[in-house]
Amino acid sequence: KHFSSNMDVSLSDDELNNSSMFDEYDSDDVFRITVTTDNHLGFMEKDPERGMDSFISFEEALEIAKEEQVDFILLGGDLFHENKPSRDCLTKCQKLLREHCFGDKPIEFEILSDENTNFGHTGFPRANFNDPNLNVSIPVFTIHGNHDDPTGQQNLCAIDTLAAAGLVNYFGKSNTSCDQGVNIAPVLLQKGCTKIAIYGLGSIKDERLYNMFEKGLVEFIRPAEDSDDWFNIFVIHQNRSAHGKKNYIPETFLPDFLDLVIWGHEHECRIRPEYNDLQKFFVSQPGSSVITSLSESELEPKNIGLLKIYKKNFKLEPVPLRSVRQFMMTNVILTDSDLNPTDKNIELKIEQYLTKKVLSLLDECKKSRYCYEKQPIKPLIRLKCDYTDFEPINEIRFAQKMIDKVANPRNILQFYKKPSEQKVEAELDVEAAKCLRMNGGGEQLEYVKVQDLVKKYFKKADDKNKMVAITEKGLSDAIQEFIEKDEKDAIAELINYQINKIQTYLKNEVRWQNEFQLEEEIRNFQKIRLANVEDEDKELREVFEKTRKNTQSNTQMNDSDEEASFSRRAFDSDQENKEKSSTGRGRGSRGGSTRSRGRATRTNRVGRGAKASNQEEISFMPSSSRSMIKNEKIDMGSDEEIITLDQKASRPIRSIATTSSVRRARINYDDDDDEDEYMSSTKKTKINDSKLDDNDDTQNTFSIFKKAARKK
Repeated sequence: KHFSSNMDVSLSDDELNNSSMFDEYDSDDVFRITVTTDNHLGFMEKDPERGMDSFISFEEALEIAKEEQVDFILLGGDLFHENKPSRDCLTKCQKLLREHCFGDKPIEFEILSDENTNFGHTGFPRANFNDPNLNVSIPVFTIHGNHDDPTGQQNLCAIDTLAAAGLVNYFGKSNTSCDQGVNIAPVLLQKGCTKIAIYGLGSIKDERLYNMFEKGLVEFIRPAEDSDDWFNIFVIHQNRSAHGKKNYIPETFLPDFLDLVIWGHEHECRIRPEYNDLQKFFVSQPGSSVITSLSESELEPKNIGLLKIYKKNFKLEPVPLRSVRQFMMTNVILTDSDLNPTDKNIELKIEQYLTKKVLSLLDECKKSRYCYEKQPIKPLIRLKCDYTDFEPINEIRFAQKMIDKVANPRNILQFYKKPSEQKVEAELDVEAAKCLRMNGGGEQLEYVKVQDLVKKYFKKADDKNKMVAITEKGLSDAIQEFIEKDEKDAIAELINYQINKIQTYLKNEVRWQNEFQLEEEIRNFQKIRLANVEDEDKELREVFEKTRKNTQSNTQMNDSDEEASFSRRAFDSDQENKEKSSTGRGRGSRGGSTRSRGRATRTNRVGRGAKASNQEEISFMPSSSRSMIKNEKIDMGSDEEIITLDQKASRPIRSIATTSSVRRARINYDDDDDEDEYMSSTKKTKINDSKLDDNDDTQNTFSIFKKAARKK
């Protein structure tokens, strides 16, 4: 009575999920997977009280995976909270992954798909557990989310940094710079008789992906051999609930051959699989592992999932995260209390009344607290207070009393008034109210779309405050680039671009005689642009791409200025050292002086591997890595494209032939003889064994800077 793609779903989720029959299968044929999404590492990292919450809960998830001896970890996006995480955040993440995911535990499954197709964009066309230089015990497969999505000229993100370091296997990255469509190729894995196909799609702007699905530009590539024997998982990071007409992805857009959908981005924990009767697949929404907003959706206990798969059957067990900070919230209506609005000391009495409510919630937290040493002591408390017919109290004074009791004293209170009936009919925006309620009154406004806010503002604005030269969509997208991607020049670039375009139009296309005709022509031009939505989207992408390139070039220019300054200091220091060492004596010489004496001098011999050259010397890539890349050749000729016909739909689906990957023997680095034998057999160059020429002045790590200085 476990979950199955062709099962009878009349039984309850508890009956299916708690069945012990699943454990009777041979462990050599059962995949064990830890599933978690929206870890948001670095959330409020500068807060002295809550700065470590995201790292503590993520470490617990890794510890659970280690205790359960899972085959791999599957992340559903938003590993980082910021698009450009701080160095401290990035370092802590790397330490956690290295500590818990590296070791001597053997990998009991193999990858059958073309690794270059899945991971080629990372620069290393193989999974990290197949890399002979890494000793991975628990592989991590991840897609990117909307917080850590790729940006810039090279289209890179923080996940690319982790992938380049061999810490994660980054898949599901698509080229979103063009609207030619997205081809989603699966990662094919096999353990015994169980075969799974993991499809992944990193976060794309919801409206854009919605349109691509409508136009049939999203294609899922199925395995060519025995396509019905694969257990199909899809990892997605998009809006699941509708925030607008096209601001979400309906489940009906997804293909019906899928068996399980892991849905990221939504923070509410709905991890128990929910069956979709129309599409015949299950959807699991693990939610976030850290509380990022004081809203009702965050009240559910945080869990990660332990997913077990045998052939076409699966079981998903929720595993509570005991290290998550407690969160309590309640509604308070002052008119329902015994307080009198006309009382002279009403403010003091309201403060005492609310203090009792907070203390009551703190008592509940103590009773429901886990006996886990890493769980933070101070809980999160939110009082939503309706102060209709009353005056709000001093929130700062109230917060000072709660500093030692709660983790969020500054925003513990949220005051609101019930709108009058007349206002409800005339002015109340129901969708906006729902949005604000969902996000806890604005502690974190990331889920309130910038486009919606700009649109609502200019919709209510009078004619004097409405924009004429700049489009609302352009401004909203520029603000979003500024907020989410930290592109500080996005708004200025947009304004300059659109003004220049209007000026060109007025000079070449129309004739006007006075300022009234000029304004009318500008409005006509704006109507033309609004009618061509696709052209405007294309133009906006070009503007923002130009902004990213300018930002990157400015950063590189600053770096080059620092390097030039540093090279001058290094050159001056080296000249002084040469003058001091011209007559010196010592135990050894670096070959820079003809009068010094010592035991040994450097010769033109080189160590194991290729002969050192100036070209290799200037390169920032280690010579061992370059030798490996030169010696290894990836044969792509074995993959074939096969056209198959989906049994559930009468449309052809492009498939890829499965190609078995060759597992490389693991290296025991504790044995020096084995290491020497391996290094000599592969003819790799080790930099610290390379010998330099007597006449070469590049003896130390500043060799690159010295050569640049000499050329000058």
